[in-house]
Amino acid sequence: MTEGISNVLILGVNGGFGATFSALLSDSGIDVYGTDRAGHPQSKVRCVRYAACDVTAPTEEVKAMARQADCLLFCLPEAVVLTALETFAAVAAPGALLVDTLSIKTPVAGIVKGVRGDVQHLSINPMFAPEVGFAGQNVAAVAVVDGPRWAPFVSLMEAWGSRVVLMNVDDHDRQTAITQVATHAAILGFGYCLERLGYDAETAWSIATPPHRMLMALVARIASKDPEVYWEIQVDNPFAEQARATLLECLKDIDDMVRQNQRKAFHNAAVASKEVLAPIMPALMELSDRLIRSA
Repeated sequence: MTEGISNVLILGVNGGFGATFSALLSDSGIDVYGTDRAGHPQSKVRCVRYAACDVTAPTEEVKAMARQADCLLFCLPEAVVLTALETFAAVAAPGALLVDTLSIKTPVAGIVKGVRGDVQHLSINPMFAPEVGFAGQNVAAVAVVDGPRWAPFVSLMEAWGSRVVLMNVDDHDRQTAITQVATHAAILGFGYCLERLGYDAETAWSIATPPHRMLMALVARIASKDPEVYWEIQVDNPFAEQARATLLECLKDIDDMVRQNQRKAFHNAAVASKEVLAPIMPALMELSDRLIRSA
């Protein structure tokens, strides 16, 4: 049992992160209660108590579970969390910790604070898919409503091997507009144009360079996932439009350089990121070399 957290109610326990958290929390000696729409938990879910429920209209049984929990963990889509968070904040025990896993923090910030002054709210963003696991991965964390239980929850994620970075709401959404919005948009755009360019997968793969193989692996990964996840990131981040517009401007600039035979400008653009990347360049080069060797 972690200090201050002996039991956790996971809302959306049958989902990817819900199931992942249920196993990790159970292994950490914490009692897990679970709720989801299905009449029974998925086989991969580990919880000592389960109740089927639509969390936007919770049953009395689930409300009772929420009152007993030290922590309420929302592993649900944004629209559902924004609807359910206020209801569960109202029924949570005094001092309870509410944790969400949303990719965007601006819409959710302030909901709990507007309902209760005696509960805590930690908004986390695991920067990886649930099947990857916490070990060696990054988690952004925003202590929206501070209190004594968020630090033990952060310590749990660190004990599972993740690197947790504490941020405020604005910094989180500004940085993820680059790390998620612009990154995903670049990959989506490349994948989207393959058919229009007449991409022959088998032929192209037989002559593919290592960078192309790495990029195609990212395209395939996104194409195999639920597109709603990427839609929410593109639509809901308040800085998303600026990120996409800047990406488009830079692609247009490169096109203009080539069309207008601006060799020097093109060379400058090719190395423009070196100064920005200087603090992490050695790590990036090591990672690049390792990935290229394995690609």
